[in-house]
Amino acid sequence: MNSKERMLCAISHQEPDQAPMGEWEFGWELVYPVLGRKSLYPYTLDTIKAYWDGRRNDVINAWKNDLVEVTLKLEWDAVLVHLVIDENTTIEVPEPAGEENTWFDSSGNKLYYSHETDRMCIIEKTPDPPANPVPAPTPAQGEPTESELEVVRHVVKELGDTHFIFAAPFRTHPRIRFGDATSGGQVEGWVKLYEDPEAFLEKRIKAVRNPELKRSIEFTKNQGIDGIAFGWDYGTNNGPFMAPEMFRDYILPYLAEYVSLVHDQGLVFMHHACGNNQKLMDMIVEAGVDVYQSIQPEMDIIAMKKRYGKNITLWGGVSSGDLITSNPEAIRRESEKFLKECMPGGGYVFATSHSVMPGIKYENYLAMLEARREFGNY
Repeated sequence: MNSKERMLCAISHQEPDQAPMGEWEFGWELVYPVLGRKSLYPYTLDTIKAYWDGRRNDVINAWKNDLVEVTLKLEWDAVLVHLVIDENTTIEVPEPAGEENTWFDSSGNKLYYSHETDRMCIIEKTPDPPANPVPAPTPAQGEPTESELEVVRHVVKELGDTHFIFAAPFRTHPRIRFGDATSGGQVEGWVKLYEDPEAFLEKRIKAVRNPELKRSIEFTKNQGIDGIAFGWDYGTNNGPFMAPEMFRDYILPYLAEYVSLVHDQGLVFMHHACGNNQKLMDMIVEAGVDVYQSIQPEMDIIAMKKRYGKNITLWGGVSSGDLITSNPEAIRRESEKFLKECMPGGGYVFATSHSVMPGIKYENYLAMLEARREFGNY
């Protein structure tokens, strides 16, 4: 049984030969030791600087080759792929701000790169933006270009016959963008749910019924993709941002329509949702979601498997935090527990509880792999 067959078997709630494995996100702490060298893959400060230096092709070549190598060496069955920046896209180069890892963009906003999170974001917005900032490039229209599809094409060519490949619908045109640490982020979006729930739902129903979304899902399928990845965070470790009743009335209808749209194309719907969403799980299952990922320790994946195991595939297990703070023997025991409890009947993908977070100890992740080899066979 190859990796694609293993994933599809588990998702169909049958028992494959071995518990399938894959990760949603991961960083250099995992990639560098696997490769035995530094790389421009994944997205790090070196990657951003390479773009600034006009070395876009070096970045793309690293992303193509190193993603495949990491997938094979870690024996993952599923791999997430992304579009990349077009070769003709103009990259704005910010000015150094005089402090380590800080820059000013053309609008005068202050950027900061955090090694702890592997993210660059806006930490200060200028109160007096320049009259003539560098204009943002005009967004490209239509389907992704061949240049934007370079990594997707390569990974599908190398792994498409043997591995399960998933992606968000190919409908955007990537740019270097930075998060905004000065704003409320997703919280501001959820405030709109409370301010005008009917408008909140109407906006999302309109989006899912836009013919462009259907076309983008069809296009994505035609590139050799097996599953559509959808990420929407519903809460924090303490629980959802909204009451279950609000979820049922104003989120479930949109989610169910989106799932149906993906199923119409014969694709798997994979839902990543951060936070303790235990109170929402009945409705997430009701929506028809095939795979639920980002099952943080507060949700108790073993209890979830007993309750929902025949209706949805659960992707997770070992605590992302434990991979940072614990030791290999403890990780091995933790892995054994989740494998033995969650594997029966299929419907389980072994992985970290969220993603491979910055700061993990590589030896701890190796302990996960060793436990899978020892305890992950049916």
